[in-house]
Amino acid sequence: MNNLVVFDLDGVITSEDAYWDAAGLTLHELCYSPRYWNLDKSTLGADGQYQPVMTAEESRSTSRATFPEGEILALKARAINSNWDTCYVMACFHLIDLLSGVPDLTDLLPLQPWDFEWLASFRKQGIQKKRLPGSKQLFNWSHLDVESGDHGTDPVNPVTALFNLPVFKGYVGLELINRFDLYASELLGYAIEGVFSRYSPYWTFCQDIFQEWYLGDELYSQTYGHLPEQRGKPGCIHFEQPLLSLDKVRFTLEKLRRQEYVLGFATGRTYQEAIYPLAMYGLRHYFDEEHSATYDYVERAEAVLRNYGDATLLGKPHPFQFLVAVDHDYQ
Repeated sequence: MNNLVVFDLDGVITSEDAYWDAAGLTLHELCYSPRYWNLDKSTLGADGQYQPVMTAEESRSTSRATFPEGEILALKARAINSNWDTCYVMACFHLIDLLSGVPDLTDLLPLQPWDFEWLASFRKQGIQKKRLPGSKQLFNWSHLDVESGDHGTDPVNPVTALFNLPVFKGYVGLELINRFDLYASELLGYAIEGVFSRYSPYWTFCQDIFQEWYLGDELYSQTYGHLPEQRGKPGCIHFEQPLLSLDKVRFTLEKLRRQEYVLGFATGRTYQEAIYPLAMYGLRHYFDEEHSATYDYVERAEAVLRNYGDATLLGKPHPFQFLVAVDHDYQ
């Protein structure tokens, strides 16, 4: 079809900022909620419970303080493109760092950071003492080559330092993520397998918290058929803003339609997460359903591949979604 135009969404029409917010808020909740790591009780409410941020401004400031944009971009530069994966990598990175400060890990073996009983045992280790005295930095990167910046105070991006370690050097994408078990084994001194890999229960555990933040209570419950673990999240999806003014976007799409182009999109978002902002912006009707491909297609195809022992990831930058957008019958 010569008159088909397939758009990406994030970075073209929609912004990834709300996803980045959800990633940072996921890490923040893991760090501070008494349900998870409970690293600093002073961050909790008067009732001793974790209090979700409620506004777009709070979401952005809290998220970026926990997961700076420079770290996100450093991950994406190494072909870790899915926002679920960027969040997961940092959850692995931080948890392994915390575990390295436990004097005797035997009570926590086997590692099961997705299990609530295991998390209760983890919290008993008093890990909140990990913060360095007088430092604003939650984690201790002493095992990394993190040097001072130009002014002698700002640390170099710890993600960059991490991936300069021999265990990670030269790896990207799925292969890089799957090196975290080996990294944990080297740092902790125990053989770790299937805990920090891409298809581990810990990945699903982190993804679920991410979805709570991104969708919010109402959409999460509608999507998954049960309430979120942590109530009171408004949903970063509701704070989304188009990348350009809607007048400019509409003008461009209408011009293409008048010239008899068929418009589709290929996105790393799920169907619901793609359609919701397009409908909110009044843009959904410009796109042909038969030439739109969401992450749902990727998940189904990857599941088929795994049944044959193939762990290939079909999300971007793999062209699979764009090929599906051209032809939904593509195999």
